Amino acid sequence: MKNIRAVNFAILLFFLKFFSWVMFGLKIRGLKNVPRKGGVLIVSNHISNFDPVIAGISAPRELSYMAKKELFKNFFLRNLIKLFKAFPVNRTGVVKDAFEKAFKVLRQGDALLIFPEGTRGDGKYIKDAKPGTGMIIYKAKPKVVPLIILGTDKVLPKNKKSFHFCKISTFFGKPIDLERFFKMTENKETYGLISAEITLALNDLLKTSTIESGSQ
Repeated sequence: MKNIRAVNFAILLFFLKFFSWVMFGLKIRGLKNVPRKGGVLIVSNHISNFDPVIAGISAPRELSYMAKKELFKNFFLRNLIKLFKAFPVNRTGVVKDAFEKAFKVLRQGDALLIFPEGTRGDGKYIKDAKPGTGMIIYKAKPKVVPLIILGTDKVLPKNKKSFHFCKISTFFGKPIDLERFFKMTENKETYGLISAEITLALNDLLKTSTIESGSQ
């Protein structure tokens, strides 16, 4: 089954990369900033339901990611996102199982994508990262790489089901230095400080990537 999934994923990834390059002019920057080995947490802004796919085809290594459980109700979408190693998270209830899965992915040396804001934003600034982001980082202590995605909010706007053909760019920043936080006592305050650092790093990267891409 794993081999079948690997083949299906490789075919799908090739198609999506080609499609995104042709239709959306996808440009990927900063790939050298993503470690090729070891546990890596990709923390990204979130402006469209198309973001997980764009992040997945932009990254130089395969990603797992959390997805709201509602997406798993649709047969086609469920099987599609499972190919991208998505696992469900209940945003309104107990999320213990999702966090345990996240810890497992990182501790076994794989890469995980999360959206620290917890919901889609307007693309103008990064909202405060949820404390759960800090908890995952403190407990798993992975390398943390910021990612900014631009243009997907125009390709697939919020509350819309049809695609628009606009330019998309992705920017991977340098790993965030969080070592000083790991020397602190583990508690909610420390989780909050880590999450605040993630918010700051993403806002900084958003500014530089927006200037570099020429977006307004």
